[in-house]
Amino acid sequence: LSAVSFLCAGLFAHAKSAKIDQLLAQQNAKAEKPVKKAEVIDDLTFLRRVSVDVIGRIPTYEEVKQFQKWPAKERRSKLIDKLLVDPRYADRWTVFFSDILRIRSNATGGNAFLAYLHKNLRENRPWDVMSREMLSANGSSGKVPAVGLILGEEVDAMAMAAATSQMFLGVRMQCAQCHNHPFDVWKQKQFYELATYFGKTRRIENQFSRRVYTTEGKDTTVLWPPERRKPPTRNPVLPKFPFELEDASASPEYVKRLEAKREAEALATSGVAGGKSIDDLLDAADTSAAFNKDKGFGLAVAKEAKAATKALDIEGDLYRQSQQRAELAQKVTSPYNRYFARNMVNRMWAELMGRGFYEPVDDFQDIVVHREAMDYLADEFVASGYDIKALIKMILLTDTYALGHADPNLSLADQKAAVESFAAAKSRRMVSEALYDSIVVSGHLTEYKWSPGENIKTYTERVRVADGVIEGSSSPAANPIVQPNMAPNMMAEPMGGGGYDLEGQIALNFDDLLKSELQKDLASMKMMSDAQLQRQQQMEQNMARPNNGPRMKYKYIQVERKVDDNPKFGSTMRMATPAPPAHFLRVFGQPARDSLANFREHNPSMRQQLMMLNGKATHEAARVGTLEPMYTLLGKGKQNIDQAIKLAYMEILTREPDSQEMKFAREIVGTGKPALDGMADLRWALLNSNEFRYIP
Repeated sequence: LSAVSFLCAGLFAHAKSAKIDQLLAQQNAKAEKPVKKAEVIDDLTFLRRVSVDVIGRIPTYEEVKQFQKWPAKERRSKLIDKLLVDPRYADRWTVFFSDILRIRSNATGGNAFLAYLHKNLRENRPWDVMSREMLSANGSSGKVPAVGLILGEEVDAMAMAAATSQMFLGVRMQCAQCHNHPFDVWKQKQFYELATYFGKTRRIENQFSRRVYTTEGKDTTVLWPPERRKPPTRNPVLPKFPFELEDASASPEYVKRLEAKREAEALATSGVAGGKSIDDLLDAADTSAAFNKDKGFGLAVAKEAKAATKALDIEGDLYRQSQQRAELAQKVTSPYNRYFARNMVNRMWAELMGRGFYEPVDDFQDIVVHREAMDYLADEFVASGYDIKALIKMILLTDTYALGHADPNLSLADQKAAVESFAAAKSRRMVSEALYDSIVVSGHLTEYKWSPGENIKTYTERVRVADGVIEGSSSPAANPIVQPNMAPNMMAEPMGGGGYDLEGQIALNFDDLLKSELQKDLASMKMMSDAQLQRQQQMEQNMARPNNGPRMKYKYIQVERKVDDNPKFGSTMRMATPAPPAHFLRVFGQPARDSLANFREHNPSMRQQLMMLNGKATHEAARVGTLEPMYTLLGKGKQNIDQAIKLAYMEILTREPDSQEMKFAREIVGTGKPALDGMADLRWALLNSNEFRYIP
């Protein structure tokens, strides 16, 4: 029965995708000038395109071989199903949604919010459910990570109004904050009526734990008329949703399907009558770690924590939803609100096709190409239960997604018309995270490429060390090198290199980030012995005292260091985000996400070219390690240069070289230098090609 159900689901998915193709073709047939449709891409090109789009990297050689073993008629749909359950799916789409939601790891609750998003995508939770949680959440990011959305906007009612309309509804309303919108229908009063849904929300900080929370106040901060008009009196604004909803009495077919689906599902509910107080959380945390109460010191810490929270008058309201924001969340995500489904459909279509039904994707206007196809996709998205994976699959299964680029023999105007009507694929560069991860995968850098000790290198480093006590200062302590307020690991600080690694990354453990920050802090305190706590307290007191110890003098020396030059790289999709401004990811377009007007950049630049030509990742990916399959073809023993060249092309470009490319590659690999060095040159050239950077 399950196999039959799976088969039926597959047939329905193909039928929906075919309907989209039909609607697009019908609209294109009405054009004044016929649009020439591009050819469908071959299987390997499809494999590369869909792998980059769904899991954020090119396929490995092993994945290519597996794909080619599948029956030709089934391999594309089978590949899509496989990629949608790949662990990297959540990583890749976390990047996409982080851009939309402006997630910043350095913002209050940013990392917890990032982990929350990743977990929800991994579990494929419905988009409307996630959105309601984000818009209505209250509490701390440690307990309620969805609150990261409003914390990221500094709990500012005006900022949240602009963010809500742009992120969730695809409408730019922020111009109406200061005046009636000059180019649209939105009035300033409407903006204030939307903002007042957030007007009672407050940001507070616990003075003991330093944790930030949101809660609800009694009065709204949104008043009318605006303050800059200097009115004699200002009155609270009543909340009013400015977007028109469809008539519920009409009962559209897609809404009936949604309701039937939701009724058939087991609804997960948590029937908590009221919020939990901080005291409850502290008491609950007592069981999370071993707690030695014999000497009473740890118990005193917990009592002090409770006293501090009582002084702040923080109670269960922290964990209750805001009534006003809950009402807003229902209206935003209502199936009768066409803006909500249409916004996500358009954003997803643009991500996978290179352009949306309307542009920009966050500014809906009346100019929409292929409105029928967009509306059909939106209806199906609602009917699916706002299933993100189902939406992605529906788009990937269309013939439109599998089209190649426009015929280069056409005029530029005809090529542009073909792209704008979705009769040809738009040229798209990989997003920066996918580009970096593809370099890593193609160069076998996810694992060590050499055995330990094969690549020992010696380099010199300039370090600062203590050189005695300055005459006339206090007598040195027993250890004359260590100052009272200096940690031992500060004695020799490297002077070379410095700063943030422009291509490095530190992987985040999303599951760990979701653990309660409050409980983690208390657990760590409880696991410390009394003596450890007293030593820590004494150290902090010493650090706070004026420095009356000996004054040190320093000198710089050259130190030789030996390192095993055998790097292993992680995925940039699991690092704190966004990266620093000079990092590879930012150079290739990752946005700063510091304003609603900050978008991902896709234009080429000289800095990008230099980073690819001279960057560490490209250099390491080009080198051939002894543990790579390539080494068996070019290392000791009989060499197979032709097979090695084919392997390089397949690993980097997901195709075999043509005759001209093979001839040129033989000249690079087979003449003038050792074959391993020649292969490094060839791989470096392929990695620096436009074909590598752009989605086929």
